[in-house]
Amino acid sequence: MTSAQPRILMVTLSNIGDAILTTPVLAALHAHLPEARIDLVSDVRSSALFDPCPYIDRIFVRDKRSGWAGYVQLIRLLRKTRYDVLVDLRTDFLPYLLRAKQVFKKRSNASTMHLHSAEKHLAAVQTLVGDLRPNATLWASEQDHALVADLFPMLGQGRWLAIGPGANFAGKIWPVERYAAVANALANAVSGVVLLGSQADAALAQRFVALAQLPVQVACGRLSLPQSYALLQKCDGYLGNDSGLGHMAAAAGLTSLTLFGPGSPVRYLPWSPQAHFIQDAQQDILGIGVEAVVARLQGLLAEMTVDAQVQSHIGSSDSRSPSAHKNH
Repeated sequence: MTSAQPRILMVTLSNIGDAILTTPVLAALHAHLPEARIDLVSDVRSSALFDPCPYIDRIFVRDKRSGWAGYVQLIRLLRKTRYDVLVDLRTDFLPYLLRAKQVFKKRSNASTMHLHSAEKHLAAVQTLVGDLRPNATLWASEQDHALVADLFPMLGQGRWLAIGPGANFAGKIWPVERYAAVANALANAVSGVVLLGSQADAALAQRFVALAQLPVQVACGRLSLPQSYALLQKCDGYLGNDSGLGHMAAAAGLTSLTLFGPGSPVRYLPWSPQAHFIQDAQQDILGIGVEAVVARLQGLLAEMTVDAQVQSHIGSSDSRSPSAHKNH
């Protein structure tokens, strides 16, 4: 690495879903300045998401448990580098304490209530990167993919639906019995279900398995965040609550259905053209019925089948095309 390389520091958010919604900014910065060395300030909860990223140089983890003493130590570490670009999507004061030639600060909630959260973050750097609007992006190492392939070899066969039954707030959690009822109703359309989440979701997974009438693979509490992302990449669709897993599924390119209780899909729907949602008019998660979810998923699965058939036909046509052979 040469001293001429631009240095960028980006301050991301703490919760897993919120952090993922800042990855379009990270991708836009890398696309705009591909030669730059990018450092990241992250949080204990979400820093593992960024560990496999090939264009991040250093990750500084802020641990709230260390209090102000830890924060002062972090600031001292960051001040050792004079950055060309500082992007702070989290705080109002950190840019005034660090050294940077250009500073891009988060936009206020008051001025961005009409925007999706990812659009709000991208607006903070628009004067630098222009109109770039990347999708949410995540990464997994070769070791992560190998471990997932070893633990879940059956996922290469048939169609598997990933389900995230947990969330960080009880008001966001759809009853696990209803998730099991949905899965059972789709038994003829999917080969099985993969349950993802933290160790805290293991009890939900156990109840789901007891009610399920189709094969179930349980990953709750067994995988790191990058490994969970690698597992999602082997699935064919996603259903879950408003949680970080839905954003991971979006980054994996899955067709997803998020069940919203309280919260705003306008601002927090996973950032993907394949992301869909259901929300009760009263924003009550219990107001969402099993039948409505089954119907929506059946429609999405049918669309996925048609899309796969179209892509297969296009690929078959290309393989017979003389011009295709010339291009290879």
